[in-house]
Amino acid sequence: MTVLFDDAVDAAVVVGADDLDAFRLMSPPQRDSAFLDVEREIRRLRSVQAAMITEVKQSGSYLFDGHRSVTNWVQAVTNQTHATASYETRVAAMLAFLPDVADAAAHGVLGADQIRQLAGLYVNDRVRDRLPDWAERLIGYACSLDARGFRQICGRWLAHADPDGAHRDHQRSRADRHVATNSAGTDHVLHAEGDALTGAMLEEILAAHTQAEFLDDVAARAEAHGEHADQHPLARTAKQRRYDAFVAIFKKAAATTATTNREPLVNIVVSLEDCEHAINTVYNTGTATSPSSDRMRYCETTTGAYVDPHDLITALLTARVRRVIVDSVGRVIDLGRRQRLFTGATREAVLLTHQRCINGGCGITATDIQIDHINEWASSRDGTTTQNGRPACGHHNRTKTTLKHTVTLDQTGWHLYRPDGTEITPRPQPPASP
Repeated sequence: MTVLFDDAVDAAVVVGADDLDAFRLMSPPQRDSAFLDVEREIRRLRSVQAAMITEVKQSGSYLFDGHRSVTNWVQAVTNQTHATASYETRVAAMLAFLPDVADAAAHGVLGADQIRQLAGLYVNDRVRDRLPDWAERLIGYACSLDARGFRQICGRWLAHADPDGAHRDHQRSRADRHVATNSAGTDHVLHAEGDALTGAMLEEILAAHTQAEFLDDVAARAEAHGEHADQHPLARTAKQRRYDAFVAIFKKAAATTATTNREPLVNIVVSLEDCEHAINTVYNTGTATSPSSDRMRYCETTTGAYVDPHDLITALLTARVRRVIVDSVGRVIDLGRRQRLFTGATREAVLLTHQRCINGGCGITATDIQIDHINEWASSRDGTTTQNGRPACGHHNRTKTTLKHTVTLDQTGWHLYRPDGTEITPRPQPPASP
């Protein structure tokens, strides 16, 4: 189907289904803007609903019809499950407690995922009283970072605000570790839970085996189709390869029941300042400081899993440690020599802090990721360095060239721009202070 765009169409006119005829004539930037306008209105109405819930709770009007609680009232009026009604009640309480967040929600700049993260912090009574002092900064993070980045920020903030609680949670995760299996008809489910650091180790092993399965599929396709191989799909999907890699690990282990001393490499990303803070915290030197970074203190694996300071100190004392130096935007400093392709240490350096495709909404992770140049190798003096590397899936690696997109990285993350200079899916900004 041929789509014709009309740059004269005003994106602001699209507010409902009746305006879809106008939407069909819009250019991609206008469609982005129009869709986000509708999303902002939905968010604003959600904030109005939250204020109504607060009013019903404070006035006690839910008692007039015999409802036991405001949650029961929400459940009955909206015909929702108790879990959904409970969540909406928690959100209403959080917005009532944090007027700055309520104002940002009323302006439609906080999405459902950002609200969910803030509500999760609010229900933690160990840190709730600290939230008002951080509300403005958290709103700024919510607006400037993508959803995954904001989730990491909230995790870092919680670890800083309640280090004892974070340590207890980590210890509980380790103590409650378990694996359960269940067969139902033709399906089999294996479920495992444990601490984040061990999970990161398991992910490293699974990712390596999944990459091996991927290379097998690529080789088989090349053998079957020759020079036209890239025009044919791979034999298995990414999910199927990941499962087959999981099975391969178990088959290899079936050959022996002996334990192994072999440890996979798990990278713990931490700054020198944060490493010193961990030492001070674990050994109670009394010199622990507040985080100075705009992105807050963090000690985590490359997949974003929180690492307890005690585990970091154990790693420093008992394991081989590799120092990784990052710049102000979290990018690993150049580790490799000048070359055409990103391989070896240079590729790994890019993936250490950026393990997902940079295109918004994609989310493909390091196993199926490619590393290419931010500025084209042939026309740039930047060369093959970590500062000039960016991760992308195969599809978005190709579209960067065919659609002539440009890429930048700053403290808020990756940004993609069209040839006309407009940003692709820019994040909304918080309301200006009065």
